[in-house]
Amino acid sequence: MTSTDSSKPLHVQQVIKTYQQGTSKVHALDRVSLTVEPGEFVAIMGASGSGKSTLLHAMAGLIDVDGGTVTIAGQDLSQLADGPLTRFRRDNLGIVFQAYNLIPSLTAEANIRLPAPKKMGGELDAKVDRLLQRLGMIERRHHKPGALSGGEQQRIAIARALICDPAILLADEPTGSLDSVTGTQICKLLRRLVDEERRSIVMVTHEPHVAMWADRICVLKDGTNLAEIQTDGTRDPQTVARQYQEALGGEVLV
Repeated sequence: MTSTDSSKPLHVQQVIKTYQQGTSKVHALDRVSLTVEPGEFVAIMGASGSGKSTLLHAMAGLIDVDGGTVTIAGQDLSQLADGPLTRFRRDNLGIVFQAYNLIPSLTAEANIRLPAPKKMGGELDAKVDRLLQRLGMIERRHHKPGALSGGEQQRIAIARALICDPAILLADEPTGSLDSVTGTQICKLLRRLVDEERRSIVMVTHEPHVAMWADRICVLKDGTNLAEIQTDGTRDPQTVARQYQEALGGEVLV
């Protein structure tokens, strides 16, 4: 394995991704860079077509990039063949999707256990119990997804993403399918994971009231880094929305 500084959960350096659209090329990502420190919560904001979902998929190793590097916990993902990449992703990346992606025929507990390698053995039982307790789902462990609310399903999806103790948690519009009250609960949960467990999280969103829970907001436009917003603990969506619009307008943020 080719590795660099493993102290950084995530290091994206000058990443390029292009797609062919008819006779022209679309630059989904154009030399995007991003570094996430241990215990840091970073939000990526941008309009539809800004490249934010493409960036998250590149960070997750779900797509190949055309240039630059994506390094997770010191490992350059481009240096891994398909099999080792799948295993590395399982052990080092937690991914939370907007649509939950739970297996309908399995209980909540079985969904959490799904990515865990056999080598975890008896340790797995204790870890599942801790996660269910931590996320307030201990009484719902035997319920299948169809019997859970959207917020409960997302909590189970987060527990599944954490079962292998990943270097970084990637969340793709994690509140997009939830009402505002439940969405805020999920945001507070992610914030607690950072503050109390020093989890490193990258979250894609287009909503200021979601992005405001992060430590830092990376704004993308047309596949490029446009600006960064330091939230400084501000939990004011109007302030974040104003700063975001200023960034899109090209004004310097203070």
